[in-house]
Formats: sequence, structure tokens, C-alpha cells
Amino acid sequence: MRPVYRGVKYYSPYDLSFTGNFEEATRLLDTINDSFVVTDINCALELHNAIKLVSSPGVKKELAVSYEAPKSIVMKAIATFFKAIDDDCLFEHFKGVAIEYLDDFWELFVKFKVYINISPTAFSTLLHDQETTLHRILEHKEIVSYYDSLLSEFMRESDQTARIITGKFLEKKHSNSRAVYIPSSLKPAEFEVILLRYIEWEFANVGVLQLIANSQSSAECPISDLLRLKAKKKAQEYWEKHEKEGINFSYGVGVCFKDVADTKSFEAIGPNEYQFSYDINWLKDNLDYPTILNNFIYLFDYVDHCYRCSFVSVKSKLGIFERTMGVKGKKEYVVGSTFHFMDMKTSAEMQAYTAFLEDLNIRIEDIISWFFKEYLMQEFGVEGFVMNPPSEGSTLVEKNRTLPSELDGVFKQFRMLVTDHIIDRELFEISSNPVSMSELPSMLKNKYAYVNSESLTREQNLLFSDQSMLMYVPKYENEARSFAELLVTHTITISDYPDWEMKDLNWLQERGSIYIDEQKIIRINGRRVALLRDLYDHDVLCCYYYRNKEILEQLIVSGDLRYGNTLFSVPEQEYLNYMLNKSEYSNGMDLRNKYIHSTYPLDEKQQQRDYIHLLKIMMLTVLKINEEYCLGSRTEGEFHENK
Repeated sequence: MRPVYRGVKYYSPYDLSFTGNFEEATRLLDTINDSFVVTDINCALELHNAIKLVSSPGVKKELAVSYEAPKSIVMKAIATFFKAIDDDCLFEHFKGVAIEYLDDFWELFVKFKVYINISPTAFSTLLHDQETTLHRILEHKEIVSYYDSLLSEFMRESDQTARIITGKFLEKKHSNSRAVYIPSSLKPAEFEVILLRYIEWEFANVGVLQLIANSQSSAECPISDLLRLKAKKKAQEYWEKHEKEGINFSYGVGVCFKDVADTKSFEAIGPNEYQFSYDINWLKDNLDYPTILNNFIYLFDYVDHCYRCSFVSVKSKLGIFERTMGVKGKKEYVVGSTFHFMDMKTSAEMQAYTAFLEDLNIRIEDIISWFFKEYLMQEFGVEGFVMNPPSEGSTLVEKNRTLPSELDGVFKQFRMLVTDHIIDRELFEISSNPVSMSELPSMLKNKYAYVNSESLTREQNLLFSDQSMLMYVPKYENEARSFAELLVTHTITISDYPDWEMKDLNWLQERGSIYIDEQKIIRINGRRVALLRDLYDHDVLCCYYYRNKEILEQLIVSGDLRYGNTLFSVPEQEYLNYMLNKSEYSNGMDLRNKYIHSTYPLDEKQQQRDYIHLLKIMMLTVLKINEEYCLGSRTEGEFHENK
């Protein structure tokens, strides 16, 4: 049990505890005189934090300079104390460190090269102590190098090693996570045994099991198929055993076609359960192909008013717990409740509408084929486009093999039209290389814009993030979800903020997002903030839908934004790669490869779900290509009856 020590602690200049800790640190340093010596380990570590606090970037320069003398005395005293640590007192000092200062202990252990005075035997005793956190030690390259063989031997048997391996090589890093170093004597070929032992451990974390199951093998961390299968089965066993335990959050979506007053409507039918209803009479009266395609725009909302796909995952739609909690793979496509909801909604709409049309002898695959073979020719003069849908009566497996293959063909033909302005069938048939989503070009110049600087990311986070410190004004607590919303809904003055937050406010004013009027009221620059909000919400701007492009072009010139010229936006590319393959994401659904290589599931319900996802992707492709031609010819984005 570690001792309790209530001392000052430095986290960051933006942490809520900074002001209180800073005031205590100055009082502590004010007591320092020339005869000061350190006799207690926690006193040394507290003073180390006090120096960090008064030296922080958020402290005024003249104030920081005023503490140079006591800082010098303190650092000399700390150095003397740490350099005196040897085999005889190492364990006693280590056991005496308060838990909040453990990271500082190892930092100073390295800074003053204490390890030179510590034998492998003494260090081994510390390693085997149950309160030793291996991860903290491995954060320091110098320690790992000095005790390489000893650490390797310990890690081969330690229960902590598997989490360190998965954390370093498989897990997505958080912004505040620190790198760890693996001793060179511990080889990647040994990882399999360590991970297998973890999988078989009764206390294995289910998140880590799922991480291993979804991870891809690499030279730095080999993961065999058998290991992934064992991890998958162990995770499934866990969920079967704990199905009714813990807190469960569920939501549902229902889609129905019935006689209703409005063309479309929705209602909440329970906690997190929604029913979407569509007028069956209107649908029956509008069965021409262009209207059916338009329904995916205006009824089912597959795209927004800028033709951005509505069922991709974007960072702004992830809650704080979805962003930070749980174990996430380094190459994982991160999704949250909003993504799952939209996936359920759009999949249910596709399944219900497809069944509705089939009852009327209309196949959605035939409509998609008609778009490429006839509509593009009749409406835009595009010749030679070929898309052969699965034949009527095909099994689900046959459909799921055909659709990805035809989708690849669509991409190649569209790329030819963009680059060569013609589909050369002979050249098309010779080419066998797949088309990368990121390399599928647009016919339009400067179609998209993306964040291109850390400054713009910071500006957006300060304005729109629910974690921005600027949104916390005590008298309006919980009355706004962001700083920008707070400024719109309340009268906020600079007196509402402590001095240390003025740095961010002044910086936002320099950026042009806000301004402070003569009454010291903080005002918002509506046009700039609206553009940044659109970008924040969707991770992409669609430039052709902005009539006034002055602010957009200013951000391009300053380097805060960059243009993109692809058929699909980056969020859409990421979604398609997640759905179709595993080249980018370890948890990808791999719809293309598992049917082509016959590794598909035998469960027909899963095959049906895969088929619906492939139809959604095909429909999204139709909508995006139609948008290209409509914007190119400056016509409306909807589909029209052929004249």
C-alpha cells in the first residue's frame, strides 16, 4: 500500500487543477533558502512538480524569471538526493513514493542516471514487487537499454507483458499516451506464446481479446490465424457468460410503408427506438426509375444537401466515451452509436424498399444497371458504360460475388472517363489492377476541402468540442454544448473567464473566429464559424455548394485547408475501405474478398446483411457519379425522366 501524500502536481497548463496547484507551488518555493536540503522522496518529487508549474508555458515570463533562484537551489538538492540512491535504499525509496508521483520518480531516475548505481539484483527485486507497473519503466529508453537482458527475462513470464505488446503494436494511441520500448533481447517470434498465455488467462480483458482477434499480422508483431481464432472464441465465450451483466445501451429502428398523411415521418416508439414511416400510396404512384433513385436522396437521406454520405463514421459524431474508452486497434475503423444507428436505418430502408419493389417486379439491381447503361448516355452523352447486375434468381452468395466485381468495373470505367474522356474497352479488359479509393479521381477541380493544419484543428476544438474549457462558464453551466453555442445563446464577456484562459480567447480573436466589442462582450464571426462548423461536423467541405468562397479561399491560401479532387470524400473512402477490404482497417468487413475467395459465412442471415451493405455501396456510387455530371453541367442534382 503506497503512502498518501497531498502535494502539488503538474498535469498540463490546460488542466482544471492548474491554478490551485500553481498557487501552492509558489508558496512552497517561497520558503526555499540557501541551506535547503531534500530528505524525503515525496518532498523531492513535489518540488520537481512545483518547478514544472512555475516554468509552464502558461505562466507570464516575468513571473517565471522571479523563481529562477529557488528553482536552482531546489534542482541541486533534488540531484543530490537522487544521486545518493543505491542498492541499499532503492527499494525503500521506491515503496515510499506516493502513487501520483510514480511517473516523476522514473523521470528523475533517468535524468540523474540512478540506474548506474543499481545492480541487476536490486533492480530485479523492484521488478518483482507487486506494486511495480512495468509500463512506467518501459517508457524510458535508457532504463530498457541498461537492463535489457533482465527486462527480457522478466517480460517472458510477466502477466503485464501481453498488454504492453498489444498496447504498443496493435492498439490505437490516445493523444496523451506515451511510447514504450521493448528490450531488444525479447524477439517478436516470442510474442505468440505470450499472447496465447494471455488469451487462456481467466482474467483476460475482453477488449484486448477482440483487439487480437481483429488485428493483422506484421513483422514487428506476428499474429497467426490460429491465435486470432482463439481470441475470437474466448471473447464470444465472455459475452455469452456476461450477457445480462453490466449496463446495456440498446437502440432500434423500424421502417414501414403504409397509408400515412406525410410522404415520410418518424416517431419515437420507446427509449432509443424509432419508427420511420413512408407513404405507400405515393411510392406505388411513383415507380419510374429516376424517382426511385431520387428516393434515396430525398426520402431515405443517403446523402445530405452537399451529397455527403450520411452513414459514414466521422469524429464529431463520437461521444467522449466512444473516443476515449475501451481498447481500440491501431488500424481500427472507429464507430459509435450514431454510426450504428444510421447503418441500421439505411440498411432497413434498403431492405424494405428492395422487397417492396420486388413485389412489383422491379429489381433494384436493374435500376442501377440502367443508370450506367442508359441514363448516363441519354442525360449526359456518356457512351460505353457497362454494369451487369446479378441475374434474377441468383443466390445470395452469387449476388455478393457479382456486386463487388461489378463495382470494381464501375470504378475503372469512371476513372477512364475522367482521365481519357472515353471508355476504351480493349484497354479496360487488359487492365487487372484494382482501383484504390484514394486514387479514384473527380471530374471536378477542387471538389473537396480538408483540414490541413494543427492550428485549424485547435480552432475547431476550442469552438465546437464538448471538452473545450471555454464552454465552462459557471453561471451558464450545462446550458450549451460548445463554446460557439454558448456565444450564440448567451451574452458572454471576458470577465466571465479567468486570466489564464485569455490566451485562448486572444488567439481565437487573432484567427478571426471571434471578436471582443467595446463593452468587452465576446462576439462570434458568423460566416467563418459556420464554415468551420460544417467542416467539424463532416470532416470535409464540399466546395461547389459554397456561393461565397472568400473565407474558404483565405483558408486555402493560409495553408489551413487543402483541396481534394476525388470521386469520394476521404470519410467516404474510409467507409468503403472498411466495408470492402482489410487493406486499411484491421476490423474491416472485407465484403469484396471474403466472397471472391469463398471465405464467406454460411449463415444466410449474415449473407443477406452483406448483400444489403453492397447494395448501399452501389447506390452511393450511383449518387456520387450522378452528382459529378450534374455539377459538371450545372444542373440540379436529382434524377430526371429522359426527354
